[in-house]
Amino acid sequence: MSSGRKRSHAESSDKAAAAGFSLLSAITNGFKVAGLAVVIWSWGYLGFSVGWLYVALFFHIMNEEFRKVKESKKAFVQQTLADEKTAILSLLDEYPSWVCSL
Repeated sequence: MSSGRKRSHAESSDKAAAAGFSLLSAITNGFKVAGLAVVIWSWGYLGFSVGWLYVALFFHIMNEEFRKVKESKKAFVQQTLADEKTAILSLLDEYPSWVCSL
């Protein structure tokens, strides 16, 4: 009889834990929406120009491009470490023909 009580207690605590995570997620989403609303309201209240959005967008795009270049270099280094000869030969297409003939 006591094992039945332990099982039901464990099951109810699991359900409560799952409900707690759902509640935490809802609270977190609520704060995100409220924060976004405050930012948008502040933007209009302080009279910022739309041009600042373009500046932020420019820096975001530049950051993404630099990240892609960095990841590409990292992948090349990993490939070089794995098989040095094929990695170097794969780069020969980027050089002029007179460099490859030397």
